[in-house]
Amino acid sequence: MDLTDRIGCVLTAAGAFFRVWAPHAAAVSVAVQDGQEWVGGPGVTHALKRAADDYWSGTVPGVAPGQLYRFRIITDGGVVLERLDAAARDVLSSELTRTGDGRNASIVPDSGPYPWAPFDPPRFEDFLIYQFHVGTFAGRGDQHETDWATFAEVESKLGYVKEMGFTSVAPLPVQEYAMNRSWGYNPATFFAPESSYGSPADLRHFVDAAHRSGLAVIFDVVYNHFGEDDNVLWAYDGYATDGGIYVEGGQDTWWGPGPAWWKREVQDYFHQNARMYLEEYRADGLRFDVTTQINGEHLRIVVDRLRAEFPDRYLVAEHLPDDPWIVRDGRFAATWTARAHHETQRALAGQDPVDKVLGVLGWDGYDHAWNLVKYTLGSHDDIGDMNEGDAEGGRSNWDRRHRYLVDQLGGRDDPAARAKCRLAWALNVTMPGTPLLFMGSECLQAAPHVGWGYWHDGTDRNGDHRFDWTIAGDSLGIQMRRLVGAANALRRAHPALRADSLDVTHEDRDNGVLAFVREAGDDVVLVVVNVGGRTFRDHGYGVRTGGRTGRWTQALCTQDGAFGGWDGAGNAYHQPWTQADGMAYVNVPAWSVVVMRRI
Repeated sequence: MDLTDRIGCVLTAAGAFFRVWAPHAAAVSVAVQDGQEWVGGPGVTHALKRAADDYWSGTVPGVAPGQLYRFRIITDGGVVLERLDAAARDVLSSELTRTGDGRNASIVPDSGPYPWAPFDPPRFEDFLIYQFHVGTFAGRGDQHETDWATFAEVESKLGYVKEMGFTSVAPLPVQEYAMNRSWGYNPATFFAPESSYGSPADLRHFVDAAHRSGLAVIFDVVYNHFGEDDNVLWAYDGYATDGGIYVEGGQDTWWGPGPAWWKREVQDYFHQNARMYLEEYRADGLRFDVTTQINGEHLRIVVDRLRAEFPDRYLVAEHLPDDPWIVRDGRFAATWTARAHHETQRALAGQDPVDKVLGVLGWDGYDHAWNLVKYTLGSHDDIGDMNEGDAEGGRSNWDRRHRYLVDQLGGRDDPAARAKCRLAWALNVTMPGTPLLFMGSECLQAAPHVGWGYWHDGTDRNGDHRFDWTIAGDSLGIQMRRLVGAANALRRAHPALRADSLDVTHEDRDNGVLAFVREAGDDVVLVVVNVGGRTFRDHGYGVRTGGRTGRWTQALCTQDGAFGGWDGAGNAYHQPWTQADGMAYVNVPAWSVVVMRRI
């Protein structure tokens, strides 16, 4: 391995190689602790050598995995600073400090080979993403019964995800963050996994377990902001202007100062962090948080390098509102789009339903359907709620605008709300784009009282809002999971549903029905969407097929009894031909998606 461009600590045959950027330092050394003693005796450090690019590096012999180390930086003014490694692969605890009082230290990583199982990342059109939060995905109503889950405990849930037919998992950020509980979007140190979740070895084991289960892993990385009190990079080498070398001149963000992306060294820092996930943890993709808060030209430099090094990895931007620039010029493979969720929600609430759905089917401005990640049931941001009130106005915020979709549509006990959620997911997997589902949506997670059905990383005055495994296993949860599994299987079975194809063939605004065709070669699929409350029986509703002749058979009906609807709702044993008027005549239940394939 060429170490000349690496940062952090890497074990070699000669010892531990250290490299850190500190342009304002007069001297930099490293102290390594063996048990309770620092190698060489109390206060002994090993000097690092400065290069012309202001990186300091050196090799310390006799260092082993698991030992503690800290950098000692002497400023031009003679001030001695104790610092964690800016690229530490592990840290002692989540209690970070820059004062050097011994409460924390970096941990020498095990750089040896890992026995990875063979795994090939999915093709970009084959990603079907299940998003979850590590700390709250296990422990409530299951065999673990813990307040906060770990990588190891979440491993036991991979079979649950795989059984529903997802091809990848996307945990919320797993880097070390400030506070004991968090969604993960407040990074404290970027290279180390969150201590409460487990060690680097635990994270590798989790990724390997996912791969052995046939699931790809997409990590969520936060490169757009950090705070003064909770990030190890702040005033790193003693230079404090505007937050120091990693911050000065950075873009102000909604959550505080952003990194100094205009600096080559900062670009290199985040490139190396992303490369760590893809190389050392074998990630199959990365989701970059809020890329609108990062200078696009500087971000493109890093993404260009990653695309060249890892061409088969799915690099996704959360670029909202979505803009083709982030894919075309920004070099990402895909971007999130929030429109699919919000417009589907409005359609199911009765607001110009046909036009709302039509507005999110395509991928205008993008080269491929998989350039857009769509989530009709909502992402963590749409479902999670961390604010207990409006502090500025002093008003209560307990009506909960951010909730699970089933809660927004009337509650889990409402059959129409459940049917609309089934419709939403079936629409998600049959329309062009990469589908994403946030944990709990697949089993209609909700609260006993409508309006409280949101996800959160703990307990508030409205109760415990972690993933509830008792709901996942009840009759309503099983029905929704059965639908999710059937819809996912349909997408995997039909190349048409993963192709860059879309032909809207039917628009009936009076009744709230539309239809579109997806096709790939001989695989032709007709998707009928009823976003209205009227049921059409006796195989009497004519659906235009867009000039496609032949015979059709049902592949899915979201209102079938097995999914929570009723027996005979769809078109079982009915195989209509396209008639002379250009229509196929079928049953279309209220609030449903009916999928017909040509035979």
